[in-house]
Amino acid sequence: MPRRFRPLSKPTLSTLSRAIEQYALSIGEDAVVVSTFQRAQYFSGSASRYGALAEAGVTAIAVYSGTEHTVPGVHAAVLADDHPIATEWGTLLLSPSLSVFVGGQDLVTFDESALSVEAGRRFMARLTFDHAAVVGHGERYLDQLGPLLDRSAAASLAAAVEDLRRRTPSEDERAMAAATAVLVERLEHQQRTLAVTRDALLAETERADIDPLTGLLNRSGLERWLGVDPTSPSSAELPAAGLILIDLDDFKLVNDRFGHTVGDELLANVGIAVRASVRPGDVVCRWGGDEFVVLCPGVDDDDLAAIGDRLVEAISEVSVGGARATASVGCQPSSRHPFPITAADEAMYRAKAAGGSARRSAG
Repeated sequence: MPRRFRPLSKPTLSTLSRAIEQYALSIGEDAVVVSTFQRAQYFSGSASRYGALAEAGVTAIAVYSGTEHTVPGVHAAVLADDHPIATEWGTLLLSPSLSVFVGGQDLVTFDESALSVEAGRRFMARLTFDHAAVVGHGERYLDQLGPLLDRSAAASLAAAVEDLRRRTPSEDERAMAAATAVLVERLEHQQRTLAVTRDALLAETERADIDPLTGLLNRSGLERWLGVDPTSPSSAELPAAGLILIDLDDFKLVNDRFGHTVGDELLANVGIAVRASVRPGDVVCRWGGDEFVVLCPGVDDDDLAAIGDRLVEAISEVSVGGARATASVGCQPSSRHPFPITAADEAMYRAKAAGGSARRSAG
């Protein structure tokens, strides 16, 4: 089986992880399962399955950042947001009959063509039954998670790692290793086929989510893609991203002087300039009128500011029939919905107060 990591979609990783969980459920008390979920909100959707594993006698260890989600019998390792394992998603199974690891690092990219932000996430991942590789992951978890686990969970994990180190591969492991490459290819092919079918079924809906003037997502399209209810006041956690709010300076004067036809063409060209000035994984939305929103995954404050400055410059270079546009931009880190538009909006108005064609950060 190839040892290299490869990009895999989150749905494929989830399918593989659930298959491992089902196998562990059949083994019971001889199995140890360690699963990394990134955040508490992701574990909450799997809590009932891990409760069932614990009831079956499995040593079930859930790893995530955020607030602890207590499930009877499940051992939790709650991470700081900057912990090295906090960006991982995967499952490790150690047992006398089968030991396997699937998982990898979050690439922190968005795919606008996917049905939702979660379905569009990609990971640099690996599925392996190789004893040395699985032992390596077990030792890594012991080293980095041991101080966060209760004594019994740490002892069970250490014993399972030591047992795997000493024994030879089982027949089940040999058979599964031989089929692994085919299994993963089939899962990814299935995801691609489902995506094509989904696109055909949702074509009309998706057209309604696209702004016809700029070809960008519109506001309702962004809400649908994020998978959140825009009418709900509750806050939803999202993958960490920077938020940029763009507002064109005195755009009404362009329409008054040059007419709405030129104004619309200018807006369309601004949309093109915005799209061309951000990174491939960034999401661009026409928020309404002459406002645009950009979501930038995995950026720090300096990167976000640099993108904001680049957008201001790119928009200032757009010209149609003598009409030009300048923009004021507000930047705000965000991993929650509803978006902190107010904070970005205030930063944007500070940019306008400074004379326009400028960028300001919230705070």
